[in-house]
Amino acid sequence: MPRLSVRLACVVAGFGWLWAAPVAAQFSGAEPVAEALRPGFESITPEQAKSFLEVLAGPQFKGRGTGQVGYTKAAHWVAGKVAEYGLEPRGEGGTFFQMLPMVRLTIDATDSALTGPKNLKLSCDKGISLDRFADQSLVSGKVTFLQIRGANASLPEDLDLRDRVVVFTTDDANAGRAPFLIARKGPALTLRVVEQPVASSSQLLRRDGRTRSTSASGTITRAAASELLTAVDGQAAWLEPLTEDGLKFNSTDAEVALSLRIREESAAVPNVIAWLEGSDPQLKDEYIVIGAHLDHLGERSGNVYYGADDNGSGSTAILSIARALALNPQRPKRSVLFIWFAAEEMGLVGSRHYTDFPTLPLEKMVCMLNIDMVGRNEEKEGETAAENEQTLHLIGSQQGQTALHDIILAANRHLNFTFEYDEEGVFGRSDQASFYNKGIAVAFLFGGFHPDYHQPSDELGRIDFDKISSAARLFYLTAFGVAEHGRIAVTPPSPQK
Repeated sequence: MPRLSVRLACVVAGFGWLWAAPVAAQFSGAEPVAEALRPGFESITPEQAKSFLEVLAGPQFKGRGTGQVGYTKAAHWVAGKVAEYGLEPRGEGGTFFQMLPMVRLTIDATDSALTGPKNLKLSCDKGISLDRFADQSLVSGKVTFLQIRGANASLPEDLDLRDRVVVFTTDDANAGRAPFLIARKGPALTLRVVEQPVASSSQLLRRDGRTRSTSASGTITRAAASELLTAVDGQAAWLEPLTEDGLKFNSTDAEVALSLRIREESAAVPNVIAWLEGSDPQLKDEYIVIGAHLDHLGERSGNVYYGADDNGSGSTAILSIARALALNPQRPKRSVLFIWFAAEEMGLVGSRHYTDFPTLPLEKMVCMLNIDMVGRNEEKEGETAAENEQTLHLIGSQQGQTALHDIILAANRHLNFTFEYDEEGVFGRSDQASFYNKGIAVAFLFGGFHPDYHQPSDELGRIDFDKISSAARLFYLTAFGVAEHGRIAVTPPSPQK
């Protein structure tokens, strides 16, 4: 294991969490924790994690899409749990909620339609629905019909879909993956052929109007797609599902246009914020933030993206830590602020809102610990999930001063994760980046990518609950170490021009 600095070793040794009676740990070779920390540590179990995640990634919350009813239900459920554990609200107006002011855009389906050659007019209230649409009233392009099947199917590098209207068929197993493959090609509009009509979703924007939506996407019924096919002189075979894995495409020079009438209204989406007071009267005004984003992709085009790993696992982990700290007779000297962020999937909106409008002074913040996707073992080309059962990516902890990194290494002596440091490229894609940009030391636990990332198949049955509970135990111990150490200064990055 990496060596501690002499100064940090003295702090940790003085606190007494390196030498104690044995306690069960996740990985062989791990050292026991101190008796004073043992009750909370042992309360974090795979069984407890499963009980939380069965709710968070269950059918009642429908993927916790920001602005959708499922997210609102999930936020209230989390608030109820932390209230049950005795944590205090630190949101707005004495509540657990900090509202993000947003704008909700809704399509007037009866006044929106796809038009094209031969007097084609397909109303959005009959055959077309959208789950993502740019903040504009008109989308147009030449039509390409695409048939794709199989989990390993891919699009040719030279297939040009930019600014085109793509109508595609796919098998159910590939329904979540195919739209992302197509979206990378920059089409103006993407429509999946479905048998039954689906209602359009509303879309949330930050009040400053910025959004990740660069095109529109949704579904088109087979009946409506057949009308479109006739209008552009296509062939019936272009709409037939493939019977074998692979890809076929047919492009036309016919152009269609989707005109949208969009209604706008104010909306509010909550971060969930809870406070556990520290034990030292002189230090309890200073605090550690432990955070995870609560949202995922929710309901889209008739599919539910449950987000069991992303980020039901991180939300579960920090709820487990909150419960453990509340149960443990000895609390950290400094306080702990737990935040479940909204709208991370829209571009770190919830964490940016908190750091721009903090409910507690940023200068009192010691550091920020983030957990995002710790419920699966990394699985990518050249690496199997089985090879990564003990690995965890530790990201951001060495940016600036390394005191936080050293404290995490000390805590890891009780878990014995094998840390990997090859995913710093995702640093800006999760909520700790918002805090780092304010000059706050951060660390981010990340299990790694896998084939179910951002797919409907990111489900409960694929989760490694041992990994969630071990990650939670790691940051439980880290909270005590950081609370002993105090604020860790870093130099924030230069403002982007």
